[in-house]
Amino acid sequence: MLDAVLFADLVTELPAAVRWQRLVNTLRSHFACGAVALLQLQQSQLKPVAVQGLLRETLGRRFVIAQHPRLAAILASRQPVRFSPGSALPDPYDGLLSEQPGEAVPVHDCVGVALYVEGRCWGALTLDAMSPACFDDTAILQLQQLSLLVEAAIRITELEQANRALRLREGMGIAAPPAETTQQYEIIGQSPALQRILQELDVVASSDLPVLLLGEWLASLMMLGSIILISLSAAPLFLKLLLPLFLVGVACWLWQRPEPLASKG
Repeated sequence: MLDAVLFADLVTELPAAVRWQRLVNTLRSHFACGAVALLQLQQSQLKPVAVQGLLRETLGRRFVIAQHPRLAAILASRQPVRFSPGSALPDPYDGLLSEQPGEAVPVHDCVGVALYVEGRCWGALTLDAMSPACFDDTAILQLQQLSLLVEAAIRITELEQANRALRLREGMGIAAPPAETTQQYEIIGQSPALQRILQELDVVASSDLPVLLLGEWLASLMMLGSIILISLSAAPLFLKLLLPLFLVGVACWLWQRPEPLASKG
């Protein structure tokens, strides 16, 4: 049953954020554990890209590997690593459990597995359970097998993103910028309102709908527009590009005008 759910997502084009969240939700339900986190390796840090059972603010955290021995042990092995309830190693999610916010993680069961894509370490998947005997040998074997599907989902997502970017460049007739000149921006706010906006951006960026951005702050408009452009699909490019840029131009003009558009009568 679990394999069928994961395979169904593999054959459906989904925004990355949606696929990651569905993945951790499914794994938490299958293993009946308290928390699941998918973390992406970024140089010497692990960046959470999807969590379930942890506070939403976890997505804004960056876990320095050298400061978290459990995460370091997971990345150092090609097999699942289990930390018994009596492990003396500090837990990286202390204070982040949604059921016990701000409190140290009590005695629990923990397991994690490193994820590889095309021979390179992409990140890690971690599972935590309040029950001290949740992850037995059978569960660990299942996790090892399911990690292959997780890695396949990661690879498919990367291919989808690369395909969208390629179609965008071809539609505009421009070459890809050198990797070293590409500047990365990131929104780490986790308020419910912002999460709704980001989810809507993921949806429209993967569709063929024209997009109109409205707002007061120019920097925010430009950043939201860049998020759409990164994962934009090919059709209709001129609308998706020109409407946000036109709006930003109008906002700039209104910002700099010394007098109002209409006088009070």
